[in-house]
Amino acid sequence: MSEVDLKVNLAVDSKVEEIRCPATATAEDICILLCRKLGIGTIARHLFALRIHGKQIFLMPSATFVEKVKEYDLRIRFKVASTKKLKKIDIKAYDYYFHQARNDVLENKIPDIVYEKYRKELVGLGITDMYRVMLEKEIVQETVENDYKKYIPKEVLKRHAFFIKKPIHDTLSKIKKSGHDAWYVKAEYLRQLDLMASEYLAEEYKAVTEEEGIISSLIVRVSPFAVEPGIKYCLESKKDKWHCICALEDLGFISLRKDSTVEISRRNGIPFYLKFNNMQNMLSFVSLVDGYYRLSVKWTFNICKDVITPSLLKLYSMKCHGPVGGEFSYAKLEEKRGNTPGCFILRESDSKYNIFYIDVCVKDSSKPQTFKLEYVSPDSFIFHNDVTRYNSLPQLMAAYNREDGPIYLGECLPPSENEKSPLLLCQSDNLTGESLIDSSTIESLYVHPRCINSKDLQIYKGQ
Repeated sequence: MSEVDLKVNLAVDSKVEEIRCPATATAEDICILLCRKLGIGTIARHLFALRIHGKQIFLMPSATFVEKVKEYDLRIRFKVASTKKLKKIDIKAYDYYFHQARNDVLENKIPDIVYEKYRKELVGLGITDMYRVMLEKEIVQETVENDYKKYIPKEVLKRHAFFIKKPIHDTLSKIKKSGHDAWYVKAEYLRQLDLMASEYLAEEYKAVTEEEGIISSLIVRVSPFAVEPGIKYCLESKKDKWHCICALEDLGFISLRKDSTVEISRRNGIPFYLKFNNMQNMLSFVSLVDGYYRLSVKWTFNICKDVITPSLLKLYSMKCHGPVGGEFSYAKLEEKRGNTPGCFILRESDSKYNIFYIDVCVKDSSKPQTFKLEYVSPDSFIFHNDVTRYNSLPQLMAAYNREDGPIYLGECLPPSENEKSPLLLCQSDNLTGESLIDSSTIESLYVHPRCINSKDLQIYKGQ
């Protein structure tokens, strides 16, 4: 089998990973490999993508490495609604986001941050970063001050290189007395960045469209957390006037043509057509829209059949949920099947790679039991204490098909497109999905107090 050599730049400490992988490896495979190395979990890894180094072009998850490009950047591409939420989801991913944002500030890579408008704030971010390094690496103030060029944005240094040392010294001396830890400093840095560039990570693409025989050059922007979120465009000649194509939740499907044209089908209104300069730009744009759609509307669904997520196809073939967690799984078994013995949910571990769990309803218990399923090779797994290697879920179910057995696997509940999954990491507050609890049940709780037998309580113990 042929192999390819890749170089991937990481945001943390400017590290570079050199990877030799099979020619069949996908961009998603490389993201998973690197996220595992960085200690980023199975949930937050879906926020990451590979970007071609030196360009604003991302690879779709199923892309392989057949072209001459061999250098990439590992980026958090998909933005979570708030940094607090990201920190709660995965603190390692949060730390990566901080370093990525810090690098973008230093290199003047954030279009919304204009030096003339944010001169003082940029200096402040640089000094904040210096204090963060003092705390994290236990470096004395004098050493950090001598290396000030590593922390002050290039645009500031270009204009004030000779007049900045004293303000740095004075400010560092003051904030040293605050007693804050490094996590607090990072949070303040990101809070200030959000005030300066609330649409950080929004991507723009050039395209053309035709309407009533008139061809217009456009700039298309995907920004799920703007004042008017969604996919929007402006004419290149009128960059101050934006028009909404549609919100993410109003997408129907996206189809591609060989001439780099994208058809955006909307729930309401006629399709919207965009033609891109080349296939690379088109696929980068569509993979962005598809990623946000999966992470904010329907986690189990690719909006474009030509831009697939390989891991999602694998889960679909297994009738397996993503890393939804045991609490979600237990609640679904209760709501959808009333904990009928033999009903079960297969789910990806929300903390470990290549580990799955089966939550199965059993006799004489109102609570499901959880068993581990571990992949020992790409095509085989072991279940619980069973030494047999299984190749598929049907094979496993056939081995545990006795209703009177200690473990009975009768019916697998597959994921639903519309359920309110905890995996919708980029979901806005105003988006809702299918509830896992009937609203009438909630209302009944307010009628009068009730006593609940302890045997009826479901307790999920994390793995």
